[in-house]
Amino acid sequence: MTDADLDAAVRRILGRPTKARDTERFRNWLAFFLISAFVSVLPLMFFKSIPEDNKDIITYIVGQLSGMATMALGFYFTTKAGADALDAKRAETTSKAFEAIAASASASPATDEPLPVTVANSTKDPVPTVEAK
Repeated sequence: MTDADLDAAVRRILGRPTKARDTERFRNWLAFFLISAFVSVLPLMFFKSIPEDNKDIITYIVGQLSGMATMALGFYFTTKAGADALDAKRAETTSKAFEAIAASASASPATDEPLPVTVANSTKDPVPTVEAK
């Protein structure tokens, strides 16, 4: 069996290309690393004294790690919930749109005759207008 045959078999079994699987695996490891780095730095901040000269840079690094860890957690936990809510809203909006289209299509048959127009004001009493400057 050649590498191409093996690759094709893996694609058939998994249903997606191996490159996508590698990308997903990299994302998982990167998120794990970022969250682990942040969690491992927190006890050091409490139990280890930071030299006064390095206080600002350590605070900056911990702030960056917390932001990256939060983004990694947000990617895995809020994307799914937000997508479900968005899909439900789209389905509701689409069904309302189709109902409105069906109602307008069945409301009046299409004709080539013009519809009658009723003018509210008479020619003796025109609508007052103001010229734009």
